[in-house]
Amino acid sequence: MDKNNLIFGTGFNENPKKFSKKKFINSINYCLKKNINFFDTADNYFDGEIQKIIGKFNYNKKIKIINKFKLLNDKKKLNENLENSLRNLKKECIDFYMPHWPTHNMNLNLLADFAEENLDRKRIKFFGLSNFNLEMIKKFKKIYKKKIFIQNEINLCNFYYNKKLIDFCKQNNIGIFAYKISDNFFLEKKMDYLKHSYSNYEISLMWIKSLNINPIIKSLNLINLKRNITTFKGAQKINLSLKNNYVSVPINKINKISSGSNVVYNSLSEAKKNKKNLYPSPIDISKEIKKFGLLKPFFVKKRQKGYELLSGQARFWAYLILKKRKFFKAILVK
Repeated sequence: MDKNNLIFGTGFNENPKKFSKKKFINSINYCLKKNINFFDTADNYFDGEIQKIIGKFNYNKKIKIINKFKLLNDKKKLNENLENSLRNLKKECIDFYMPHWPTHNMNLNLLADFAEENLDRKRIKFFGLSNFNLEMIKKFKKIYKKKIFIQNEINLCNFYYNKKLIDFCKQNNIGIFAYKISDNFFLEKKMDYLKHSYSNYEISLMWIKSLNINPIIKSLNLINLKRNITTFKGAQKINLSLKNNYVSVPINKINKISSGSNVVYNSLSEAKKNKKNLYPSPIDISKEIKKFGLLKPFFVKKRQKGYELLSGQARFWAYLILKKRKFFKAILVK
């Protein structure tokens, strides 16, 4: 990839009741019509059904696929899963293939061997890492010397948390795919030339493109899709003045915890017992943090008294299990 590419994301399984197969196919057709040929998917998106839908468009040889897979310390199983994805996608080779999430007990040597073998077999063109932090990427690059790509959550809000990772990737010719590019939108003030009609999402698109990062967009609304594609293709370079919002927060000031799953633990003891079966469990995540550091930042919001933890509940308890500190670093959301 020698230039910025806009990528259509296909991970709609977060809200399965809102998913429309017809709208999804219409979105793919519209992207192809507008020469958006990169599609991001994963083995577990609707248990492979998304892959099969994309596979029906394989007559278009320009289509490029980013596919994420479950990381296992079993090369035979990894190869079986790769072949299954190739069948679903009706392809002989996947363009970008990467583990979806790291694990605390992952074998990086085995992973590198798996990547090398399948590049040689021409079953994949490029290998990558999804949701790996900087330390994990550095360790893998010491073993695997070929070019890689990464996929991480990068946006205006978490920029200062990711800045060292972005700089390292640019210095080492590592391509970046960014998802959730407008989550927890954070900007002290819009520049004058951005005030007229751009949405937060469009500002994020222009900013991401200015960083030479490839954004992943996701929409089943053709009006929004059209507007975002138009914005990206005509994006002006912008230089936003961002305030460092990665701050130290007193742990004892967290007095509200939010969770997208509606599962909330109110004490360290509850989190350790994990009776509501969070997966991975806070204890498992604590092992991962001990070995590799945090994968994602915490997000907090100031309340009248104290702070609300907006995301990362399991990581929060895992951090407490491991660190037992009075402060932790978090992204402050306005």
